[in-house]
Amino acid sequence: MTYEKGKLALLSIKDSDMRLSILHQADTAIDRGVHIGGAFSAVVPLVALYHGGVIRCNPLEPASRDQDTFILSKGHAVAALAAVYADLGYFDKSLLENSRSFESILNGHPGPVLPGIPISTGPLGQGLSAAVGLASANRGTPSYDSYVMTGDGELQEGNIWEAVQFAGGQGLDNLCMIVDRNFGQLDDSKKL
Repeated sequence: MTYEKGKLALLSIKDSDMRLSILHQADTAIDRGVHIGGAFSAVVPLVALYHGGVIRCNPLEPASRDQDTFILSKGHAVAALAAVYADLGYFDKSLLENSRSFESILNGHPGPVLPGIPISTGPLGQGLSAAVGLASANRGTPSYDSYVMTGDGELQEGNIWEAVQFAGGQGLDNLCMIVDRNFGQLDDSKKL
């Protein structure tokens, strides 16, 4: 087995582990719900970024400036990000239980109370604008990358296109936008 095939096999196992973690979160959540569809569709890109060695991160010092930034613009998929972050050691896996309760740091959308999360997200399209700002700020010396995952439904929002135009106009080569095209918009499933 080649190195590449071995790495893909390990990433496939990690993908399954994260999906099981999401299901466990749903089972133990106070309302027994965690937006499973959106979380499941976010797993592959998150596993590739974090376990595939793409993003530079430091779970031991999540607020450190010497790392890349990631924003989950499709904030309702927080269970996927929480599964990955718990697996990496940003916080103890026991915090995945009893989510969406008043006592939990996992309340339906990511927020800065969760280690490694720079901003709260939830309103459609908001995350890309924040990622563009972080990419602009991280162009100094040394330079760090800014990653953002949006949902396909967000692409209908005007602020997404304003952020895209600004990023292109500024030549932000340290910005990576990942579109989770799962055709599963909340209110309208029309193809984009």
